[in-house]
Amino acid sequence: MGKLLLQTAVLVSACLSAQAATYHVSRSTGNDSWNGASAAGAGGRGPWKTLEKASRTYVPGDVLLLKRGDTWNEELRPLGSGTAGRPILIGAYGEGPRPIIDREDYNQDRTGIRLSDQGGFKITGIEFAHCMTGIYADYPDDGETRKYLWIEDCYFRDSLKYQHYEDYPKTKIGLGICLFSRELDNKVVLKDIMIKDCVFRRLASGVWTNSPDNFNKNASYIYNFANMLMEGCLFEEGYQWQQGIRGVDGGAMRHCVTHDTGREFRSFNGVAGSMFFRCKDWVFEDNEWGFVSIGLGSGDGEAFDFEGNCDNMTMRNCLFHDTDGPGFLLCCYASDGHAHTGIVMENCVINGKSRRPIGLPRCAIVNTTDWNQSTWKNCRFYLSPGEALMKVMDPEKDKKTKFVGCEVINLSGACSTPNLALRAKASASSQAGGNEAAKVNDDKTDSAWRAESPAGQWVQLVFPTAQTINEFRIREDPSSSIARYEIQYADAASKKWIGCFNGMAIGEDFIAPVVSRRTRGVRLRVIATKDGNPAIREFSAYHAAGEAFKDADGTAATSRVGK
Repeated sequence: MGKLLLQTAVLVSACLSAQAATYHVSRSTGNDSWNGASAAGAGGRGPWKTLEKASRTYVPGDVLLLKRGDTWNEELRPLGSGTAGRPILIGAYGEGPRPIIDREDYNQDRTGIRLSDQGGFKITGIEFAHCMTGIYADYPDDGETRKYLWIEDCYFRDSLKYQHYEDYPKTKIGLGICLFSRELDNKVVLKDIMIKDCVFRRLASGVWTNSPDNFNKNASYIYNFANMLMEGCLFEEGYQWQQGIRGVDGGAMRHCVTHDTGREFRSFNGVAGSMFFRCKDWVFEDNEWGFVSIGLGSGDGEAFDFEGNCDNMTMRNCLFHDTDGPGFLLCCYASDGHAHTGIVMENCVINGKSRRPIGLPRCAIVNTTDWNQSTWKNCRFYLSPGEALMKVMDPEKDKKTKFVGCEVINLSGACSTPNLALRAKASASSQAGGNEAAKVNDDKTDSAWRAESPAGQWVQLVFPTAQTINEFRIREDPSSSIARYEIQYADAASKKWIGCFNGMAIGEDFIAPVVSRRTRGVRLRVIATKDGNPAIREFSAYHAAGEAFKDADGTAATSRVGK
């Protein structure tokens, strides 16, 4: 019997392999009268031309490849479902830049790739431009649980449609990825979701999970999605919540950067780098949120918002900085009074600055009620003049905030320990005559390193031995106009340069606290300049220790104000 079962399994596997096929689509060289079976047109076996032709039924293991360098103004709507072990793959072939699905007008309800009640897809290496939504997947009420959606190395850009969306999807908003559930009960419609190494740029919002009950305050503890992971993604130049995540049971967000949100924009219901609502059992590790603006008069302006009904959410080694509102918001008003439970912040850094808040107090943390249960372990808080550490908007007798092993530093007193850069050796990608790399760590502000060309340049410091660093100070030459940069550290384990701070304009003097890193080298990488070549007078590094924060339950936190 065992031998017969083995033979049957081999036969079934062979049949499945025989059914799977690879198809090609090329706007520039294809023909819909061909069968799509090969990249070159010969004997009727060449690529299809249109995405309409490619919108057919696929079986597990099928592969659909779009030609690199080609552009389509069409929706791709593949039918069928794969499995986690044998997904339907949508990818790219050939040489050159990613294939592009460009819908040309994001004001129109036009999607790049549309899935409906489907699972078992892997989508890699595609660019989506001017789509109302780049990838849209919806799931019905009372359907079965679908499994596995993997999106990797995709670029979503230029969809700034923004309007009231309480009855979404009836009215729309420009999104990179939207997973929409029509399920009204506590039932998972899609699980095992990965969004990896993707870029989301100039979108109203980057990634949404959504349902008709999103704005129903009586629908707490409803989870329609499960096991969602975001890893290595960049969200920048967006309008509102770059992750608007609702109703997800279990997930992780690792090594993601959310940068430059809300600028030149007015939101009807506030701006935050991220907004998580009605979620549980998540882990956030080594993420950064920075430069969140209230734009033309939006409310909020915090780096991160646990909006309501979030339970067992742990953040480790995360950085929150340069916000118009508070650095962090713990809110429960959106969830019928259900406060958060099990919020744990470990080794995180908040340097929000709270530069111009609207409707919220000026502080590092806004806690809407003491019923919110949060524990802050070994965190560092940098306070600007007049900025409080925490404000509780509705104080209660039952205090559920705890601070353990935390430190507070007045931002004006940062970078006051010995400058570690003075012992380092400097080098650069290029250097103009008389403006060598060594000028960035000579402890003089009347000399500077200057690159020989604009963007894509870097200057770095290598230390004699590994150093623990948690603060940087950058002094830019007045002739320079750096608009976007990244501070990186040399990671011994991976032997790679890894980002620890993403910045915008520098100016005469900029202080950048970071999550502590132990490293032999640090690098300032220039991504963009407004005009001319970058020039840095001093690039300094420090290991600071702040004042121990002894307010264990936060009852006196409001009195701890930056000087």
